[in-house]
Amino acid sequence: MGVISVGGSIGRLGVGALSLLLVGSAALAAPQAVLVNAKIFTADPALPYTQAVAIEDGRILTVGSNEQVRALAGPNTRIIDAGGRLVTPGLTEAHVHLGEAFPTPPVPMPGLPYPGPTAEQLLAVIEQAAKTRTDWVSATIGPQIARDHRNWREALDAVAPNTPVLLRAFWGHVNITNSEGFRRLGITDDIADPLGGWWGRDESGRLDGGGYEAETIMRRIQPANPERLAALLGEAQQRYARWGVTSIHLMNDNKSLEVTLGGLAIAKPLQKWTIYSWGAFNTRSVPYAWAAIDRVADQRLPKVRVEGPKWVLDGTPIEQNSVQRADYVGRPGWRGRSDFTDAQLREILQLGLTRPTQLALHVVGDAETDRVLKMMTELASAATWREKRVRIEHGDGIGPDAFEKVAQLGLVVIQNPTHLALPPTGGQKIPDHSRVLQGFVTAGIPLALGSDGGVKEQNPFLNLMLAVLVPNDPSEALTREQALTAYTSGGAYAEGQEKRKGRLAPGFAADLAVLSQDVLTVPTPQIPTTTSLLTMIDGEVIFEDAVLMSTK
Repeated sequence: MGVISVGGSIGRLGVGALSLLLVGSAALAAPQAVLVNAKIFTADPALPYTQAVAIEDGRILTVGSNEQVRALAGPNTRIIDAGGRLVTPGLTEAHVHLGEAFPTPPVPMPGLPYPGPTAEQLLAVIEQAAKTRTDWVSATIGPQIARDHRNWREALDAVAPNTPVLLRAFWGHVNITNSEGFRRLGITDDIADPLGGWWGRDESGRLDGGGYEAETIMRRIQPANPERLAALLGEAQQRYARWGVTSIHLMNDNKSLEVTLGGLAIAKPLQKWTIYSWGAFNTRSVPYAWAAIDRVADQRLPKVRVEGPKWVLDGTPIEQNSVQRADYVGRPGWRGRSDFTDAQLREILQLGLTRPTQLALHVVGDAETDRVLKMMTELASAATWREKRVRIEHGDGIGPDAFEKVAQLGLVVIQNPTHLALPPTGGQKIPDHSRVLQGFVTAGIPLALGSDGGVKEQNPFLNLMLAVLVPNDPSEALTREQALTAYTSGGAYAEGQEKRKGRLAPGFAADLAVLSQDVLTVPTPQIPTTTSLLTMIDGEVIFEDAVLMSTK
């Protein structure tokens, strides 16, 4: 196969720079593998594109031309011919929720995801299912139900008086159950609101069926089962490998760290996992969340890191609970609700400054963003915060007027491109500021991309396509190189590992993917059909398609 053209990048680099890349290579043992005849996107500004890469001891030994890298091969070196295909650093799924979400398989509902079933449709399905079940009737709901503020406990009791019912918003911030469900969960009307969440109540103070934030219902219903979780995570790993994903940032909602680490120990990690502990999971107080991290200090696994906590500071505009500067359409006087008081938020931030693990904050509304930035500025200098590298999950409330402050504080934004394609619901638009991507890059704000998928993983190439389209505001679209950078080196930066992985450069981990098509040039609608033909982590192949050629 012939050597592909890479647009003159190697020629522009110059002989002197290339000799620095290869310095001392003659004295080194032959690499374990070389990958040649490729279009390699390195995500390294010093050499964005090249043709070949040599791998030794789990790391990138060198990059360069086909001839230079082939010359390093020895009799036992595996030579992989990429056939002119695009090779990238392994993708990082920078924000995902994986694991069981329902006690029973959900019954089908019409209209999902948007706008979801109407109240009449939902109640008819629940009534029919309850006639033949004594166990939980589970269902996914959309915005129409989440924004319907009727007493859902009474409505569900009327159609399922003796069967427990669990309704869960597909985006996770709203759960609804009936009286029998409350009874089986041991929840009574005198229950206190949990840290970071609240129970819906009628005018008399009786529970009305709703549970908001902090997984108020799910934390009680989720079984602590490492074996079941191992099966789910194991399946997810295999599918991720076929997409070229080599690092996963798991937002550990509904589960304890002990259960998740136990599940991964059984599944045997393929990818590199960073688990962000859930601040409000069974948490009695803000300090207790960090104590949960301390308790698993002896339960660490190869390829697995523990960070966090992650705190959900407000909801989303889908159910109209993210905290906005302006009233929500159709709800005069309602601007959302913060999940934590000022005193609690201050405690979260103060502990984040003193503890070694990385702080992650779910912040969506523009007014909630204002509150966080103001309090951070009051508590510590910008330089201090930059060292902590606080993650802002979603960042939908960061508008142009906040760019400078976010950049000064060194915050890294993990955005989810599917959020940027949310349609209007019942004539009520998602706030305009929640469509930013290119604005972050232009302002110098570090950006990583994740799917926000759950309970199963989501195709990263679908999100890559949405990042280069931004259907709701094409002016915020990324270039394909920018989107791929955010999915590779951006993800590594988001977890503080940018000196170890995320680029194909000498000394970096040999985490890479040979893609089935060139996502930098194929027609945009074709991007989601991309797969990986070979996925490698620390120089070890975790997935390989027979289509690739190899001499040994």
